[in-house]
Amino acid sequence: MSTSQSRAGQRRPARTRLSAALAGVATVAVAAGASLAGSVASADSATAASCLTGNAIAWVKCEGIAGGYANGSFGAERPVTRAEVAAMMFRQVSPSYVKNGQQYFNDVPAGKYYTEPVAWMAQAGITGGYSGRLYGPNKNISRGELAAFLYRLAGSPASSTTARFKDMKSGQTFSKPINWMATNKLISGYRDGTFRPGRNVTRGEVAIMLKNSNSKVVGRGNVRTPQMNPLSVTVERASSTTTGWKGKAIDWATAKATSSKTYYQYGGNGPNGFDCSGFTTGAFAAGGASLPRTSKAQYTAAATKVPVSQAKPGDLVYWSNNGSASGVYHVAIVVEDGKIAHARNPASGVTLTNLDYSPSNMLPQAGRFK
Repeated sequence: MSTSQSRAGQRRPARTRLSAALAGVATVAVAAGASLAGSVASADSATAASCLTGNAIAWVKCEGIAGGYANGSFGAERPVTRAEVAAMMFRQVSPSYVKNGQQYFNDVPAGKYYTEPVAWMAQAGITGGYSGRLYGPNKNISRGELAAFLYRLAGSPASSTTARFKDMKSGQTFSKPINWMATNKLISGYRDGTFRPGRNVTRGEVAIMLKNSNSKVVGRGNVRTPQMNPLSVTVERASSTTTGWKGKAIDWATAKATSSKTYYQYGGNGPNGFDCSGFTTGAFAAGGASLPRTSKAQYTAAATKVPVSQAKPGDLVYWSNNGSASGVYHVAIVVEDGKIAHARNPASGVTLTNLDYSPSNMLPQAGRFK
């Protein structure tokens, strides 16, 4: 077993003695052969005694972020699981977070070495997991996924839209994180000009990416208000007898979300094409109520805010990219049986989903209207 598992949850030692010595050490990973991690060619022979050489693997050992195996090797070419990466990132920044003992993913039970690190990542908005509220702790993490984790930990800074690699196009999954890391010389690709975001990242590459990005993430990741609700938070199941204007609104929303004629259209106000706020505006109009046109304005216009755990049919729920009203970018209407109806995106269309289908960035308050 890797030391990265046996030491999970421990706080890494203070860097006081190392900070001056590490200052000015080059942090650019140079590709060697077909590998990002060119500077780990002799990684398995690296020891903690070489802390000041600039070797990335020696650095993660000295910082208490990751250790090696019983045979004395680091296993630089071995793939890394999502659980292991969560534990490493957790040790790297030693964050404060809400220690509520709650479960955030169905496949992350209590008592595992990665339980608290994954809970922190969920609270900090670093990961939203997969559909079905799964994190995939035993799944190998890809190069693109790790870039996204580090980018979010760094605060999702502005990123160039210019593609840095031949296999990465603007708007493609992971393009922003990868462009940001490449622009800041935190990563490099392969000699053929590709990045290969779907390829499993190795332990040696993880060491380099963590070391290179350290100046961008140090001191970050502290959580005051979790960006994801734990699994124990569920929407109240109301009866199917919702009446008044809200009953008409949810009937309209449910019918539209289950119709084959309805589709997502940016700026759409119907009768069949909608964007998210156009859809909720249409639902309210069907009940004889009015709403402002944008999702942000709809959050502000709510008469009262209630915890999502107390949301009822006719309430609106919101997603924000900064955890506050100023960052609201998506809205949905709560219907019956713990479902929400919403215009999601061009690929997913207008659908019914579970309330917790995408907990990452979901605001913990629902909007209630009179």
